Amino acid sequence: MKTYWIKLPPRTRALGVFLATFVLAMLGFSITGGLEQVDLLFGIYIGGLTTYFLARWGTFATRVALILPGQELTTYEKFRKNPGRRRHGPAEPAEFIDPDEANEELLPDDRVIGVFHNKEAAAYPLAALGVREVSNEEYGDTPVVVTWSPVTYSARAFFAKVGDKDAVTLGAHTHTVFNSPAMPNNDGSTFIQFTGQAATGPLTGWSLNQIPVITTTWAAWEKAHPDTEVMSTEGGPEADVFENYYANDRNGIHSLAPKDKRLHGKDIVLGLDIKGDIKAFSYPGLIEKPLVEETLGGTPILVLQERSSATAVAFSRRIDGRTLNFKGQNKNPHRRSAESTASGEGERLDYEPWLIEDKQTGSSWRAITGECIEGELKGSQLKMLPAMTGFWFAWSRFYQDAPLFGAIGEYEESTPKR
Repeated sequence: MKTYWIKLPPRTRALGVFLATFVLAMLGFSITGGLEQVDLLFGIYIGGLTTYFLARWGTFATRVALILPGQELTTYEKFRKNPGRRRHGPAEPAEFIDPDEANEELLPDDRVIGVFHNKEAAAYPLAALGVREVSNEEYGDTPVVVTWSPVTYSARAFFAKVGDKDAVTLGAHTHTVFNSPAMPNNDGSTFIQFTGQAATGPLTGWSLNQIPVITTTWAAWEKAHPDTEVMSTEGGPEADVFENYYANDRNGIHSLAPKDKRLHGKDIVLGLDIKGDIKAFSYPGLIEKPLVEETLGGTPILVLQERSSATAVAFSRRIDGRTLNFKGQNKNPHRRSAESTASGEGERLDYEPWLIEDKQTGSSWRAITGECIEGELKGSQLKMLPAMTGFWFAWSRFYQDAPLFGAIGEYEESTPKR
């Protein structure tokens, strides 16, 4: 019965609620005495008011059929329209500049999304991509779409191909699922940014394959990729306009408090889905234990948190048929509170990359890139995994009941140390 109800058109459900409320009001008035004209008007008022507030809460929103990651049964989730007027990003196509020009636009601690694919590196400042939402690119001959959702704090890049179909070209969203943008394709399909699933249109049921991205500071990315291209902030805001939102308690545009209380709603996690084996690693937990070795989906993995750049990343520990184990090599200092935003305020130390060392050969590796820079394995590269950042209120809805490293109570919230 519930499935039948939510599959009805939104206006039909709204009319049903209005009529049911009106009839109940009339029954109540008739029990207390005879019906008068004022009772009819009051019944209409009660029915209208009830319907209005339920509409505001999304009760009558269109539903889309989804099979959530790690689940087997189809669920029908709200496909909600953005409230208020639509905000348009910069009218001009994005310009890409070299690092010297980028240093005139960006502060060392400004946050960027970094993509390294087909031996090409590009950085997308949150200030630039936050208002554009999506950038349709080509890395070599490979069509790639790079996306950012500040509402769910999710950076995603996808191969822009589905089977033998034409390349996908995504645009700015007008609807959301669990607060995640549903980005429209040219053919009328919409893809959920958080998971890459097509929720509506002719490609419904297909999913885009992810490629690895990281969210880090401009200083850290430039140090790792000195020849990178950078999306210019020209034509848009110079700073990330969503910084206040990141710091407040609001869980999305359509407020969505997490049902799963293992973390606070705005805690950030790094999630992995390897062959259906799913696990999330909380940033608070990784700050306290910044090097984690596990096996997930049959793959030996390494999850790292470079504290100075607030960068979490995941790699496979397998190199040329053997599995490596790692330990920290140099200091991995905590960030001070003044360094926790991209505002440019407060004193900062010069960025120095965190290095790790494998126990088998003693070779040195750069933590945020997985590149071996010294020792027997110099020149080797750990395979970066397509890990997913996101606020807990969104992750825990899409990846329900998935295992979690670093839940509240598993780590101590200590005062940042130098």
